[in-house]
Amino acid sequence: MKRIKKKILLHLRDGEHIAIRYKNIKEYMDLETGHEKIFLEHINPAKEIASEILSKLTKTTRNTIYKKYTTNEIVQEIKKKTKNRMILIIFNDLQQMSKSTMRIFLDILDNIQIFCSIRGKTEKYHMKILEKMMILSSPEDEIIDIKIPIVIFAGTLAFLTYLKIAMGLQGLVAYIILASVWFGTIIARTLLWIAK
Repeated sequence: MKRIKKKILLHLRDGEHIAIRYKNIKEYMDLETGHEKIFLEHINPAKEIASEILSKLTKTTRNTIYKKYTTNEIVQEIKKKTKNRMILIIFNDLQQMSKSTMRIFLDILDNIQIFCSIRGKTEKYHMKILEKMMILSSPEDEIIDIKIPIVIFAGTLAFLTYLKIAMGLQGLVAYIILASVWFGTIIARTLLWIAK
């Protein structure tokens, strides 16, 4: 835990954006980074998040900002308010971020730093923001994906069953059974390919 905290501090002080895997970001709120910290409970919907960030940078309430300005105006105001300030936006679950929220963060990324957690599978559109981030994880928190070994085991079992049936049956019944097993195997393989 201390090692990962040192890495986080080092990267934040270097001005990098950080995503940490499989952790609750609240565990790291006590880190002294020298930034003004803005913690976001939720990261959607986009305009509400932008309003919340701006309200924490100013004395105006979130509802007033939300009703008075468009999303683009709020983003421009955030850029003005964060100029020459060290702002760290902290939140959990980047994988839940919508495309519109991600666009807002990409717009203000030059003026702020992000420190977040990833506790699930990210989507392809998240790659735009993940490319600009340092992704950290503790070795003890790594999740091992056992899908492939299970598929290999099931495939071997199916092959052996298929072989046993082929040796024991003859004629049209054998042909129908073996063709249906083969068809089922092709469908299963296709579904696994689609699931990726």
